[in-house]
Amino acid sequence: MRIELLPSSIPSSDRQFLVSFVVNDTVAIDAGSIGLLADLDRQRAIRHVFITHEHLDHIASLAIFLENVYEPGPDCVELLAAPDVLSFLHSDVFNGRVWPDFFELSSAENAFLKTTVLEPFVPVLRGGLTITPVPVSHGVETLGLIVDDGRSAVAFPSDTGPTEDLWCHLAALPHLKAAFLEASFPASLSELAALTGHLCTRTFPLEVAKLPTAVRKIVVHRKVRYAAEIAAELAALRLDNVELVRPGYVYEF
Repeated sequence: MRIELLPSSIPSSDRQFLVSFVVNDTVAIDAGSIGLLADLDRQRAIRHVFITHEHLDHIASLAIFLENVYEPGPDCVELLAAPDVLSFLHSDVFNGRVWPDFFELSSAENAFLKTTVLEPFVPVLRGGLTITPVPVSHGVETLGLIVDDGRSAVAFPSDTGPTEDLWCHLAALPHLKAAFLEASFPASLSELAALTGHLCTRTFPLEVAKLPTAVRKIVVHRKVRYAAEIAAELAALRLDNVELVRPGYVYEF
């Protein structure tokens, strides 16, 4: 399994403003930056886009991406999300004002997109991957995703505060290799993290302890203003098998 967190700043920077993971070239998890890929062939290779929730850093370039990859005819990108997220995207983004209504403009003969509803704990098979959505604890309804190719499983909790269902589900996977786990705030902003449904450097180690030691814990979603402070606080904790994500690097599991 090949996984890349797409860069959302200059290539040499580890600053993460937007969220898009690409898995095996054809599956994207969130659409923060997929529409900003300079290589349009890479955009066209993506056929399935999973949206974990509707916050802007996870959907910022979705409309641009769908326009970039559109070709007349029945073949189109599939958008997969919870019912409320799909409803939000239709009413608040593709509403004929912010962006043309790709939902209504699509037909069987000429489609901009097709949609699939994700249900918690119900796996779907896309691109040779089994992808299972699991609810996590965030400020809005959010689905973490477990991606499994039969040899390796990787968890994408997305934005989350302290949670339980995801870790319980992962406990049954002996081939779990990694979790891309957020740490949004430093310890000094632990109250803000709790209010907004995020982890901070005080709660991050408590979530890490729910995973087997051998599983790689790859830190994502550090708020840019506090990224260095978060990195220093995590380093001081000396947690086993914890590393900062490298945007633009292709992880192989």
